[in-house]
Amino acid sequence: MKSLGGVLLPEGLEWKDRRAWSPVVQEVTRTLSGKQVIFCGALVGGRPITLEAEDGVAWISALTVEALEALAAVPGAVYVLGWEGESFNVMFRHHEPPAVDFSPIWPHHDLHVGTLKLMTVGA
Repeated sequence: MKSLGGVLLPEGLEWKDRRAWSPVVQEVTRTLSGKQVIFCGALVGGRPITLEAEDGVAWISALTVEALEALAAVPGAVYVLGWEGESFNVMFRHHEPPAVDFSPIWPHHDLHVGTLKLMTVGA
């Protein structure tokens, strides 16, 4: 089952960047003498989660789109994303607008395709 903040999501919804993230951050610099210095650490939160409803794979009803837009309209809100037995505390990625971007498959149609941009928060 897939849900966000109590809103049921279609099973065909895809997590596009699930494997395109690493929990490790690393920076490599050089001292004035030329020695390499490596800094490593674990990332806490901030994992991007981009959910996409592609035409022919998953469609989202207009009522679900409106419910997701209502969730996104609450500044600083943290929601639980339930994803196939896992759960994540997430926020909308408003710093990469639009965080919610859906359009009808045909003009004035009830079914929509598009993207949700989320990110994990906390540990």
